[in-house]
Amino acid sequence: MSAITPGKSSPDPGLPASRGRRRNLTILFSDIHGSTDLARAMEYEEYADLVRAAQSAFAEVIARHGGEVVRIVGDGVIAAFGFPDTHEDDGRRATEAALDLHERARRLVVTPSGAAARIRLHSGIHSGLVLFEEGDQVRGRFEPFGDPINIAAHLSALAGEDEIVVSVATLGAERHFFRTGEPKLVGVGGGKAAFLETLSILGRETTENRFAARVRRGLSPFVGRDAELERLGACLDETANGANRMAVVVGSAGIGKTRLAGEFLAEARARGFQVHQGYCESYLGARPLQPFLQLLGSILGIDPTMAADRAGEVLAESVRRLSPDLASRIDALRRLLSLQSGGENAAPKPAPPAAEAAAILREIVERLAEASPVLLFIDDWQWADDISRQALSAVREIQGRRVFTLLATREFGDMDARLSGALVVQLPPLSLEESARTISNLIRAPAPFVVERVADYAGGNPLFIEELCHSQSKGADGDGAEDRAAWLNALIESRFARLPDDHARVVRAASVVGNVIPAWLFEEITGRAADQALTDELARQDFIYSGEVPGTLRFKHGITRDAIYHTVGLRERRALHMRVVGALQHRAGISGEDENCEALAYHFGAGGDRVEAARYAERAGDQAMAVSSLDRAQAQYRAALAALEGLEQTDAVVEIWNAVVRKFGLSAVFDPSLEHIPIIQRAIAAAMARKDVGALAWSEYWLGFMYYGLGQARKSITHCKRALAAAEAFGDDKLTVQIRATLGQAHGTACEYDAATTLLDEAIAIKRSHRSGARQSVGLAYSISCKAIVLADLGRFEEAHAGFDEALGLMGDAPHEMMASILTQRSAACLWRGRMEEAIAHAEKAEWVSERVRARYMFSMSRALQSYARWRIDGSADGLATLVEATSWLEASESRQFIALNYGWLAQAMVAENRIPAARQYAAKAFHRARQGDRVGEAMAWRALATAAASHPFRHPASRYLEKATAAGIERGAAHEGPKTLLCAAEIAALTGDAEGAATLRARARRALETMGMDWVPPPA
Repeated sequence: MSAITPGKSSPDPGLPASRGRRRNLTILFSDIHGSTDLARAMEYEEYADLVRAAQSAFAEVIARHGGEVVRIVGDGVIAAFGFPDTHEDDGRRATEAALDLHERARRLVVTPSGAAARIRLHSGIHSGLVLFEEGDQVRGRFEPFGDPINIAAHLSALAGEDEIVVSVATLGAERHFFRTGEPKLVGVGGGKAAFLETLSILGRETTENRFAARVRRGLSPFVGRDAELERLGACLDETANGANRMAVVVGSAGIGKTRLAGEFLAEARARGFQVHQGYCESYLGARPLQPFLQLLGSILGIDPTMAADRAGEVLAESVRRLSPDLASRIDALRRLLSLQSGGENAAPKPAPPAAEAAAILREIVERLAEASPVLLFIDDWQWADDISRQALSAVREIQGRRVFTLLATREFGDMDARLSGALVVQLPPLSLEESARTISNLIRAPAPFVVERVADYAGGNPLFIEELCHSQSKGADGDGAEDRAAWLNALIESRFARLPDDHARVVRAASVVGNVIPAWLFEEITGRAADQALTDELARQDFIYSGEVPGTLRFKHGITRDAIYHTVGLRERRALHMRVVGALQHRAGISGEDENCEALAYHFGAGGDRVEAARYAERAGDQAMAVSSLDRAQAQYRAALAALEGLEQTDAVVEIWNAVVRKFGLSAVFDPSLEHIPIIQRAIAAAMARKDVGALAWSEYWLGFMYYGLGQARKSITHCKRALAAAEAFGDDKLTVQIRATLGQAHGTACEYDAATTLLDEAIAIKRSHRSGARQSVGLAYSISCKAIVLADLGRFEEAHAGFDEALGLMGDAPHEMMASILTQRSAACLWRGRMEEAIAHAEKAEWVSERVRARYMFSMSRALQSYARWRIDGSADGLATLVEATSWLEASESRQFIALNYGWLAQAMVAENRIPAARQYAAKAFHRARQGDRVGEAMAWRALATAAASHPFRHPASRYLEKATAAGIERGAAHEGPKTLLCAAEIAALTGDAEGAATLRARARRALETMGMDWVPPPA
């Protein structure tokens, strides 16, 4: 990249320093529905009284749920949850507050003009990153800025009378604390997200804890944790033999403590244990002794929804059942469980003192354990109150009874004497293999490389994995959607807020470096030595750990790093990024090592220097292309283009932009996506506006090549012809040869073989004449391979085989994206020829190469080729399942090149499996592709329908479909399709009892197969 004056790229130094802080907040926007009409119907004084009553309710209710009133505007309120203290359940708090506000509004009595009027609110709730500054008398206590405020107001405006609309991202897993309508997508204008998934809150559910809420949502299959279950099982054995045992499962939020407990409780029930559960609550208003009151209610059979009279009857019956000696405890139990006696209006009696409550609990558990062993489980013990801790001590003192107490907690204090002697089960993150299994259970047919990306970003945290997978299933990026789960960001920030200031500063600075941090750079940026004491403390707090590579640190989860990074203020963030730049360049200078271009591009960009960001991103893309890392190359070239677009569009900048577009085009053609098309279209428009014929030729060429890769042959041919005209006018002979080669390839995918061979032969001859030395010749190799696949379809297999040999010889041994293309083409040719084992061998090598160069299309196609060949060999269900999965990957990837092969294979396989409706669907897809020019699956699909029609009721006889198959093969020029159709006709003749006709058809087919050197046999029946 040539030098560009950097003045325009730097941040504006005239901007005042920010006085605000970034926080993840939940914003509640609520006001009176139809207030304008209501105000007109009332006297001024009446309406003023109404507004004052509403404002009083706003202030009281919002404060009770832990929120902060930002501003009261007339008859409406803006409230924030997450300031000054962040809670992991701020979304739930805001929703609970809205429900209470609506209930209070319904109780307000207004009588304008002597007639009673209904008062109703409408509310909107959304969460996200907000910048807030100190306010004033006009603006309120503080002034928030950011999309969440506008979106909450928009959702409130969309809400109907007495309706609460909340974004799904705000509630996350806690949505099941509420009864809701069906999710709806609503438009929220421009900005970062055009649409948002929302819920209408209808009321509260009876669900009382986080795990019960997740059960309603649906739990993912349980994976791993065998060692932990075995240790808990050993304790269970000891309890069954008469011991009072306790175990504590310890782990960070979302790590799967409750999920593990659920599996263990099921095992305990199966072994005859009486199981009772309780939980501790961090939410405002949690009762003292809460988990043990829940355990008592469970033991005594009292449902929280029972009427007081009925609950009292059940209590008396349960006490008699357990032991007559407990009759003296009934009054104390009533008071403990808040069951009034003496009438509805009787004054409540005080609960028993803590010591008496603990003694009652101990006595009941002792009686319960006389009949059979008991397991008491308490979730979220980290939030237990002191009275509950006393009650736990009482239970642990029970002697000679089979009692097992299981706690799940985020923290385990060694100084807590009540837990001494307990089995401590520290729950680690899932391993990569366990994460992969979990992801595969949650995402149907995950696309190539998605599993490892999600696993790496989630860091083995099952809750994070689950949320990322839900996002993937809805089409969101697994690691990039800002509104993916705002409640997760709040959870992370609530933990971050508890860090000591010094540790918070270190973690915040480290987040600017990235997810993985060299120890020397950590020390340079944070000013702290990365010694064992600091890293142990940061790991204990569940933020930063020692990396897998010696000399590195890393955030435990990518999600954690991103959530913290986005809370760093703009100016602080830019300054830190530029400090990282200085440190990286200084180290490279004194060590003599190559500069880390990818890291420098990122930090220059985030630091506001677009010129240097573009320069280093282009260099990073070049380095990635040199080692065939396509996904990284694409990402870096796109970053370079984005940086260049932020500069003044001088001639020098435009020239560089065009050069980067060409490189981007080359990186994208092997793994194209529709999202790449607008970039090239913009290059075409810019070239036309500037009358730059050379740039136009290149841009049209890359667009044609991308459409070729996407399987849109006709569009590819159109743009390649335009590129050819521009290149010839410009006089670029080298580009002209490349374009003619690509045009030949496009004609080949459109099954227009005469035009394809003519163009490919010309390009091959020219490339051969200009080739010198023994170096890799990628373009020549691919042209030869494309001609070879055409020859194979024409039935000239020996010539095709020689062509593939030459093409692979030109590639050498190093993995390259073009090698994967050649190998998949060769594998397809082997399938046409009937050589299944050879097809598998070539496809396996193609998969190996594709995985290393990160080429998703080639990876998917190589999997499909292998699985179809294996199904042809033995009819295996696994092969068919993999073929279905690989085809779904191709459909999701937008690349349709030769996907008609998959549809033909699947139509055939589904008929063999007697899955006729599915066969029809795949055949229809093959015919649709044929109309678009991709005819390689058409004849197969017609043969599949012919086979099905021979034994199932169809609109037409089998002979009609056989005629279609024959015609399709002839029109395509695919000589190998003819004998296959004859074999299919022979099988159908045999099925209908025409043995003589079947023998004649087989003989004709055999002669044709021998002529072409084919080893074809009919597919499995």
